[in-house]
Amino acid sequence: MGIISQLLHGPASYEMKAAEAQASEPETTATAVTIPATSIPVDANWPEEADFVGYLNGLHSREYAVRTVVDFIVRNIASLPFKVYRKDDHGDPMEVTQGALYELVKRPSALPGMSRYRFTQHLLEDMLMEDKWLCLLGLNDDGGYSLRRIPPGHYTLHGNAFGELQSVDINGGGIVRDKTFPLPDPRVVLDVGYISSLRFGDPVTTALKPLLSEARAMARYRANIAARGAQIPAYVFRPKEVPWASQDDYDEWVQGIRNYSLGGGGEGFMPTFKDGMEIRTVENMFKPIDMNDLEARQNINILVATAFQISPENIGFRTGTNSNIASYKEKLWNVELIPYITAFEDALNLSLPTAVGEPDCYIKANLDAKLRGTLESQYHALSTATGRPFMETNRARRLLDMPPVPGGDQLITPLNVTEGGQPSPQDGGQTQNAQNGSSPNGKTADALAIFNEFKRLRQYDADFRRQWDDMKGSSDEI
Repeated sequence: MGIISQLLHGPASYEMKAAEAQASEPETTATAVTIPATSIPVDANWPEEADFVGYLNGLHSREYAVRTVVDFIVRNIASLPFKVYRKDDHGDPMEVTQGALYELVKRPSALPGMSRYRFTQHLLEDMLMEDKWLCLLGLNDDGGYSLRRIPPGHYTLHGNAFGELQSVDINGGGIVRDKTFPLPDPRVVLDVGYISSLRFGDPVTTALKPLLSEARAMARYRANIAARGAQIPAYVFRPKEVPWASQDDYDEWVQGIRNYSLGGGGEGFMPTFKDGMEIRTVENMFKPIDMNDLEARQNINILVATAFQISPENIGFRTGTNSNIASYKEKLWNVELIPYITAFEDALNLSLPTAVGEPDCYIKANLDAKLRGTLESQYHALSTATGRPFMETNRARRLLDMPPVPGGDQLITPLNVTEGGQPSPQDGGQTQNAQNGSSPNGKTADALAIFNEFKRLRQYDADFRRQWDDMKGSSDEI
């Protein structure tokens, strides 16, 4: 809820309205004003100074860890292709490439500069930072549908004591007129996270504020130490047996040393010391690095990533290895981002298909676009899955900027794939040879001959050894 909205719709405004109502009536008919449950504001408390600071400089713009994690989640999800599907009579999904819902998903906002990526980005940022988002469905001048995002500070959700949404007040901010929509309404598309009685939405950043306040305090402390502490942990030693000739001699030497500091003109040169003078270091001098706050800062970044259910290795807060980086990527798209994507899909499918007149359609993110491997692994997997070549010769030549060849527009399937029992062109004939007992190099007769001769000699050797043992046993008995 915005600061102005809190001031205008907070507890004080209701008290003033009640007082005005009582003052307008005769004194003999003073009655109590009952406030409906659905009219109680979401966050009925007075705004403090911290609230003003938060609105002017929110966590998204002030906190490095929050900005990094939120941008990581938003960029990955917003860059996904969102497609429209419809199930046929057999229950199989079919991609829809035309219609009102398809055009809406392709270009959700008609505002200038508002692409599908940016529109999705703003909604996801609202969800991560405010635990809710809302947009209105309307008609363009050309008759098509479009969505308009309403920032969290420009609408107020109302509900009953059980936390059930009943209406929403849109604050136009002077741009459009204020309006109240009873819920559910096909023109209102929204998603709200945690709901507790009169509180609609409880973002993760609320739980992170104490941790982030500690990080800011440590950063200020380190900056003060670096700015006000000794810049060089050393001093110039002069033996007491070598006194200064005069005060002017001392002042001249001090001024000469200052010439070697920043702006003195002698930066980078080695100063000349007088007899007996030397530079001595301070061994136990306190330094900002002794705070070990850099490690604490890294741990705070890790905790922020964990709060958003994202592995620190995927963001870069913690270093991964070559052996586990692929596992973390698989975990990202199969475990960590799935709840965010599912919630976004369900919120869109809850009312949009019916509102545009296509209730049999639904919106789904294409996760395969992010799970694809290298080009080599994709081609190998497609060839293995289809059991045959999947690309024509001329199409492959166009990828290499080579001219087409006659007959290259037909898909050629090797005969050993269709007739020889080979399950895939990548098999190399191993399965077929194993089934037929053939040699991989094609010399079946020679291989069988060698193998049969080996078995004959092995059997002959076994018979000879058995006869020899029998003869040896007979001679021992004699």
